[in-house]
Parts: sequence; C-alpha cells; structure tokens
Amino acid sequence: MEIEGSIEEFSVPEILQFFSLHKADGVLRMKTKKEEVDFGFKKGKIAAAAHKGEDFFYSINDYLFRAGKITERELKDHSKRASDSNVSVFQLLLQEGKIGGKELREIISFKIQEIIDEVLTWKEGRYSFHPGEALYTSSSISVELDPNALVMEGMWRIDEWPQIKIVLPDDNVVLKKKDKPEIALELGDKESKVLEKFTDGITIGELIRITGLGKFQTYNTVYRLIEIGLLRKLGEELLIKKVKIRIPFKTIFKESFLIGFILFNLFFFILFKLDRLDNFFQDVKRIIQTLDK
Repeated sequence: MEIEGSIEEFSVPEILQFFSLHKADGVLRMKTKKEEVDFGFKKGKIAAAAHKGEDFFYSINDYLFRAGKITERELKDHSKRASDSNVSVFQLLLQEGKIGGKELREIISFKIQEIIDEVLTWKEGRYSFHPGEALYTSSSISVELDPNALVMEGMWRIDEWPQIKIVLPDDNVVLKKKDKPEIALELGDKESKVLEKFTDGITIGELIRITGLGKFQTYNTVYRLIEIGLLRKLGEELLIKKVKIRIPFKTIFKESFLIGFILFNLFFFILFKLDRLDNFFQDVKRIIQTLDK
C-alpha cells in the first residue's frame, strides 16, 4: 500500500525518520515544482538515491570524471562499451581495476548525502512511498546508510546556509582572487581544490560543475575562502560614500520650537520647585528658633 502526503504537514527529516523507524523496503519519492528525488530504502536504510531537475547533481559517471577519477576520453570510451555490453560504467571500471569498491562506495555515499542536503532545504512539495520498488537493481555495489545520521549531518550544514546565502545569494555570483590575502593559513583539501580550479571571473555555479565537491561543499568552501580573505566577489569594493541628508526647514522649525517649549517649561518648573523648597527651609528655621526660646 502506497503512503503519500505533503511536506508542509510533515518535514523532510520527519518523513525520512518515519520510514527508517518502520524498517521500510521500497522507494520514497519526493517532488517539488522543479525537482524530483528518489530514495531507495532497504530495511530502513538508504541504499540509493536519484535526483532530477537541477544541473548540479551529476550522475556517478559524470562525477567520476569531474572529481578527476577518470579522464574525459576514458568516460566516453567506457560509456560506449558499457552501453554495448549492458553494464554500468563503474562496473567496467571496477573490473579493470581503475577504481576500487571502497572508493566507489564512498562516492555513492557522498552523492546520497548531497541529495539529502538539498531536500532538507525544501519547505513545500509532495512525497509518496512505493513498497517493493528498488533503484539501480543491476548494480553490483551497494551501500546501506542510516537516514538519521544523514539528516544530522545535513542539518549541521543547513544551519550555516542562511549566513552563506547572505554573502553568496545565488550560483551566478562572480568571484575573483584578492591581490593581498588578509590571513596566511594552511588550507584544507577542499579549499586547495577550489583554488586549483579557480580562475578570475568564474561563478559559483561553474565551480560546482568542475570541482566535484557538490553544491553545499562548494558554497561552504568559497564562503570560508572569502572569510579568510583569499577570494572576493567581483565588484565588491570598500567604498565610503558621502551621503547628504536634507531635512526640510519646516521640520527643523517644528522640532526646534518643540524643544524650546519643553526647555522653557522645565526652567519655570525648576524655579517653582526651588521657591517652594526655600519657603520650606524658612518654615523649618522659624520652628527651630521658636523651640529654642
């Protein structure tokens, strides 16, 4: 029996955790207006994922090339041979020893996490669960990942996302290296990879396509490089602009009159209080003199 509902009623983490808790077997399909994601569940674990809609979620074959695991020529050659022999490209690569099983599982896990990261940003859409269905049934390599661990990792990244989007609002942001970096730091692998592929005038979207780090990792890495002063957004200059503020004379007159009126009344209020205070002390003095007599 199929289960379906709205992401507005149950959040993405709640949906994933529900099928994990019930040790589901089947395919969970999630849709928005422009995107569609499938998660293959096996006894409550996520064994596979597929994404349609956005350019930055490449197939594993394309990812192997973009991550530098194989050359473009090898990808074309293996794609043709795989099609002729009805096997997958990575199965051919495994058979020929060009990539190991452990490395391929790590890549599959990375791609699943990348898709999880994306759906965690969804606030609307529909989901449906199809029991008994499976993804990539002919694949000889499989993984079984805990949905809760994937969600926790994704939520940690998503927490940083609003701040990143303030600095990098979309994939069309154009970047440039700073002439004089502000801080000298030892860079990590991701930062080094982005800088290795970097050319002045490149966009975030282009970096996502060529680094093989995925959308969220690329955004995070570029954000850090901007923070430490190695990169900047094109056209971003520290300019101090003189701003002339013009206040109408009528407004100045009204405000001045009001302030003057308040001060005038305050002055006479203080005089009145001082006069009464002086009278009070005079009365006290007379009482003391009377008592002394």
